[in-house]
Amino acid sequence: MNIHKQRAERVNLRQLTERTTSDEPLSNVEQAAIQGLWRTALHHPSNSRIEAGSGIRLITSGWAGWLRCAADGRRLIFLFLMPGDYVIPGLFNVHDCDLICLTPVRTVDASPLVEGGPTTAPQSAAMIERSGLRYRRLLLDHLTRLTLGSTTSSLALLLLEFHERSLQSGACVKGRFSLPIGQRMLAAALGRSTVQVNKVISKFQTFGLIRVGYDWLEVVDPEGLQSLSGMPPQSQALSNPVRAVSAPPASRQSAPVHNQENLQSVMKVKHSRL
Repeated sequence: MNIHKQRAERVNLRQLTERTTSDEPLSNVEQAAIQGLWRTALHHPSNSRIEAGSGIRLITSGWAGWLRCAADGRRLIFLFLMPGDYVIPGLFNVHDCDLICLTPVRTVDASPLVEGGPTTAPQSAAMIERSGLRYRRLLLDHLTRLTLGSTTSSLALLLLEFHERSLQSGACVKGRFSLPIGQRMLAAALGRSTVQVNKVISKFQTFGLIRVGYDWLEVVDPEGLQSLSGMPPQSQALSNPVRAVSAPPASRQSAPVHNQENLQSVMKVKHSRL
């Protein structure tokens, strides 16, 4: 990247420091340390491989995915990385899987946040230290989705994960967050066909659970999605040290009340079961 494009990363880094914070605000020293990382910015084209063993890197824009390739060439995605996530060396054996850019991605070298000592960026250093535990929790959620046996339940859980992670990073506004990947990638992560995923998304929209745009998705009724997932809400709680931004409580008079059996039975009656 040339110097002009690197300088443009200052905007993304400033937004991350404003959004990705814990209950205690970042100190001026830590904010300056994070925003100073723009000089190490790298651009990774879509479908390119990110070298995960080249130091800790912070994703400032775009989505990447840890995946393995099947014998028929299919990409089996088992962990998504979003803006605000860290690329941790040694998390997986790079000979067994790859970290691939699902969209154009930009990263910065986050090693100075750890190497600068405990007074430089304590909150960021804590996030990096806990990233391994957080990613393992996400892998457990991924295994749960694969073994549920229902496209409806699996997709509901995946969309709830994206929604929760976007809330925690501050990138979700009134239930809407960026979703720059298509249904083909969602299907690859769930082990389903694109047709199955498309039908379920259409159902979710019909029942007013979500709204979908060109590169965004809005979770209108998280309780409704949760009821269809077949899993208790606490299973979606992510071990993330960043600020947990809760959605404002909806009015009890206007909030839809869902019963899992009733909602699923209605979906089965109006549509063929997937």
